This record gives sequence, C-alpha cells and structure tokens, in this order.
Amino acid sequence: MAAKTTSCFTFLKEALVLPTRNPKLFTPVLLLLAITPFLTSSVQVLFVQPLTGDMSSLLFEMAKVDPSSSEYAKILEEIKQDAVKLVLIVTAELIVTLVLAFVNQIIAFFAASTTYSGDRYTLAELIREISKWSALRGPFITLAVVTALDVAWMAVLGALLSVVMRGGRVLSVQGLVFVLGFIAFLYFTILALVSVAASVVDEEYRGVRALRQAWRLMTRVKRKEGLVLVLVAHLLPTVVTPLYGVALLYAKKSMVVCLGMLAVYAFLAGAQQVFYLGAATVYYYEAMESKEVSPSGYSKIPSGEGNV
Repeated sequence: MAAKTTSCFTFLKEALVLPTRNPKLFTPVLLLLAITPFLTSSVQVLFVQPLTGDMSSLLFEMAKVDPSSSEYAKILEEIKQDAVKLVLIVTAELIVTLVLAFVNQIIAFFAASTTYSGDRYTLAELIREISKWSALRGPFITLAVVTALDVAWMAVLGALLSVVMRGGRVLSVQGLVFVLGFIAFLYFTILALVSVAASVVDEEYRGVRALRQAWRLMTRVKRKEGLVLVLVAHLLPTVVTPLYGVALLYAKKSMVVCLGMLAVYAFLAGAQQVFYLGAATVYYYEAMESKEVSPSGYSKIPSGEGNV
C-alpha cells in the first residue's frame, strides 16, 4: 500500500476489505465479537427484565397493603429475594462480558495487524502466535489503563449531569462543561482504540505511552483521518442499535423471534466492531507511514509491515 493517500477515507476502504484478505481468520473473529452483545442482550431479555418487572409489580402491590400485615412482610421478602438474584446476575454478566471484551478485542486487533502486514493465520495459529506474555503484555496493560480512564471519565460525567439536572438549568456553565466533557469522552474512546492498536503493532508502546503516541498521531499527523474515525465509530452503532429495540418488542409476544432478532443484532454489532477495530489498526499503520512531520519532530518510521 502506498504511504501517500489521496483521501481521508482511504483507510476506511482498506479496513472494509481487510477481512476479505483472510476470511478463514476473520469469520471466527466475527463470531467471537458477536458473542458479547448476544450474551448481554439475551441476559437482559431472559433474566433481568422479568425480574425487574416482577419487582415493579410487587412494589405496586406492597403500596396497597397494610405495613403491619403478614402479607406485607411476605411481599417484602419476595422483593429482597428478587433483588439478590438481580445483583448476582448483573455482577456475573459484568465480569463475563468484561473478560470477553478484553480477550476478543485483543484477538481482533492482532487479526487486523497480522493480516494488514501480509500474514495469513487461522484463528488457532494466531492464538498460538500471540499466546506468549511478551506479545500480550502491551495490549493488556493499555486496555486496562484505558478501561480505568473510561470508568473514571464516566463517573465524572455522571456527577456533572446530576449537578445539571439538580439545578434544573441545562443552559448553564455546568451544562456547557458537561457537553464539552461528553464530546471529549467520545474522542477519547477512539483515541483509546488507536492506543491499543499501537500496543499490538509496536511492543514498545503500552499504557500511558501508547495513549501519548495515539494522541500525537490523531492531533498532529493525521487529524482529518482521526476525526473521520471518531465519527464513523460512533455513528455506526446508531444503525444497528434500533434492531435491539425492535427485538425487545417481541419479548412478550414470541421469545423465539426475539432471540432470533437478537442474534442478528449481535452479528451486525460484531461486524461493525470488526470494521472499526480494523479501521483503528489501519489508521495507526498509515499514520506511522505518513511523510508528515509533527511539531515534536515525529517523522515517518520505515516499516515493511504496511504492505499487503
């Protein structure tokens, strides 16, 4: 691939055709990425929603019962039991999905990187290739750092939103700070993806150093492409997410239809992840191959891995 591009969308085209260059690898990777959204949405439909619905009914009943009666105590005990079940289910779901997200993202990034570099692994071969800690250490550390920052940022945004809503003045200084913070958060989530790609491609970058490298690339080397990546990665889910809402409408009518639609939703969600994780990887390669020089003196690093 030529280092010089004619459009800021070129890397997206490359990411789109990347899976076709090694379908024997990307087919199972796609299925792995689809597991998480299918698992989370199925748990919501099969367990969480029925429990919350049952708790709502019990609370409505309890409001009509004398607090000193035995029936009130019985309803209260049922609510407690449902609440315990709900907490256990949500906790287990959170742990499992977090582990799956970590593992699947790392596999997807390595699949995109090795395929872009010209290697043609199967999934088993790729896992054997990256199973050493020396290969996984960088991406694992970077993912842990960006996840912690994500959670902290969301907590801050949640606190700001609560201040804005409590004050009842959306058009205020606090409201403006929240909007700016939210926009920055959207940008950071994609910056995080590029930093993980940096850890996969170049072992020297990990954690905060990978984030700094991604920041330099997205703000100094290929800014337009970086903005395109941010927009695409956040706009794509808006195309797929409505299908999840439609599936929920069938939950009470036909569970078979509902689960079938959730499977389609999960497949499409997995496909969009394959695309934007691949796009973040291709973006990183093209930014590193760019002839532009940043104000900090960053320049093109010769590499033969970018040619497919």
